[in-house]
Amino acid sequence: MSFFRYVFGPKLYMEYGMSNAQKLYEPIGLEKFGDQIISTLNLMWNISFYASPLLVTFLYRRGYFVVESISTIAKISTSIGLILMVSMVMRGMGRNQSQSYTRMIKAMELLKSPNTEEEGKRALRLFDFEFDYWKVDFDVKNIQSDEKKGKDVVVKKVGRHFKWTTFPCEIVAYLAIQTFGIRMMYPGSVKLLQHYMRPMLVAGRGKLIEEENARRFKVRTLDANDIDTIFVDNRYRNVNGKILVICSEGNAGFYEIGIMATPLSLKYSVLGWNHPGFEGSTGKPFPDQDKNAVEAVVKFAIYHLGFSVNDILFYGWSIGGYSSLWAATCYPDVKGVVLDATFDDVLYLAQSRMPQSLSGIVRIAIRDYCNLHNAELAQKYSGPVNLIRRTEDEIIAEDNNLETNRGNFLALSILKYRYPYIFQTPQINRCKKQLSKPLENRNFTTPEDDLCMSRLVTYVSDQGKKFPLAIGEDYNEEVRSEMAEFLLRKHLRDFKSTHCTPLPAEFFNLPWDILVEQDFVFT
Repeated sequence: MSFFRYVFGPKLYMEYGMSNAQKLYEPIGLEKFGDQIISTLNLMWNISFYASPLLVTFLYRRGYFVVESISTIAKISTSIGLILMVSMVMRGMGRNQSQSYTRMIKAMELLKSPNTEEEGKRALRLFDFEFDYWKVDFDVKNIQSDEKKGKDVVVKKVGRHFKWTTFPCEIVAYLAIQTFGIRMMYPGSVKLLQHYMRPMLVAGRGKLIEEENARRFKVRTLDANDIDTIFVDNRYRNVNGKILVICSEGNAGFYEIGIMATPLSLKYSVLGWNHPGFEGSTGKPFPDQDKNAVEAVVKFAIYHLGFSVNDILFYGWSIGGYSSLWAATCYPDVKGVVLDATFDDVLYLAQSRMPQSLSGIVRIAIRDYCNLHNAELAQKYSGPVNLIRRTEDEIIAEDNNLETNRGNFLALSILKYRYPYIFQTPQINRCKKQLSKPLENRNFTTPEDDLCMSRLVTYVSDQGKKFPLAIGEDYNEEVRSEMAEFLLRKHLRDFKSTHCTPLPAEFFNLPWDILVEQDFVFT
């Protein structure tokens, strides 16, 4: 076995199947010393990357960008390089003495031969190590299909004529979004944050694998990103397990410590994934890469895990609502979409957190490069939707003011599009007033509710369910208001909580569907 496998091998985090269920791998001796030096150098590199504008300015003022300083820079670089090489050799020598690490290396050697590849994959599932070194389990390019899902699903960009007067702003917007902008929108992609959170992420993965029998997979997208996913199969443990919940995390969320816990507590089968650039996933979380990622995850669920489309439920929290809605537009026959603490348009959130003088640049950056417009995207999906609004949300509401919660605008946008003759100006204003305070969460139905449901079922039975529905064209204002209030309660539920509180199981329900109610009434 080559010594270089120990020198350049992956970092080992944990070993499973030990007597104490899971064993956190702790390097000792030379490996620990070498690992500390390498980790310190890596941390310094990450800090230097994020502080590069200040660092370059400092070095320039100190006169380091001149010919005379080349030798000094070369000496510093060579010294750091030698320290790195010596540290890697020391780490390799220490790993060579570790029984756990040697077992992992032997398992990786089995992957080299087709005859022992499957045995090697099974053996490697007993270890948690750097995801870069994992073999790809599913490549979406290998799926041969005549379907062209999602090709006609496009979120419009605001049309703008090119003007020389705005050209400087467009340059600034591009540079901003490509550097710090995308990281402000998705702080989970910041390597420094991931470095700080890694112990929690490793422990979270270990808990899922040991307690839920989860399996981790590497899924490759159309744009060659590798997506870190984990799957819990409850199909043979509980009746809910036949439904697969695909979870899309928020802008600083990871499946290891994220929203998977809620559907798991109800014994659904669950598939979690990390956005591009998060933990094991490669790439950056720009919309195009994120859309390719979630589409690859859905195809993995269908073609590799064996779930039918109508047994899949999308669950998105916060910014993950965009990923879930996009997937739903590509696969409209899914069971439904659950959106928790989600907004209508990220532009309004971005502008409220930036100086007013930069609003023009922010608009260009969002609309051209990160246009997460959930309200517009939701109009392209006609299936069941369940919205959860957090009444003390401090992220998508201004100053914790419930009236400004962007979930209000998303709910009204969806309802106005789907039921245009019911949600006219008086009804929208009435709903806005209702949404300015917490809604009553009912566990019972009233005679008025039954009457509203009867109207809907009768219409769908006669005219079919194709949004937007023309129901309500001949209603008077009072009936429209009754229907509007009924539909609002059917699509939105309040949870008294801040933005990041885990969602209790009793708030996670399958979305309400008119067709299901229709079948129930006529059965």
